[in-house]
Amino acid sequence: PSLISFNILIKTCANETTESDERKRNALQIAASAFNSLPSVGLNADSITYTGMMHVLLNLMNGSPEKVNAVGGIFRQCCDEGYLNQHILNVLTAATSEDDLIAITGVSSKEEASTLGQLPTDWSRNSSRDLMVRAE
Repeated sequence: PSLISFNILIKTCANETTESDERKRNALQIAASAFNSLPSVGLNADSITYTGMMHVLLNLMNGSPEKVNAVGGIFRQCCDEGYLNQHILNVLTAATSEDDLIAITGVSSKEEASTLGQLPTDWSRNSSRDLMVRAE
């Protein structure tokens, strides 16, 4: 399997639009299983994978503290791996309240959290497209 295959699967799960809680849970479980199995097949997530997982969590989990915790966990992992990009920040900013955004990113304001240039450069060190934007 390739990372592209996993990313397509995760994005497909994120696009589940049913009202059925069972279908949403199944899509969430499939996406989480695919994401968590990446290391066992010798693959690592990239910016596309993290964007897909953000969409999965934001679209399929009901509004709850568990959702904020899950999104925060994916965000922190993305930052730890250096794959944060402006698109991920845009998705997060559009889909979360200001308080949740600040809690997830660990910064002091929505303005700071929503602009890649305001965040530690280490968080996007492997996201080459954004590194080129920073250099301009």
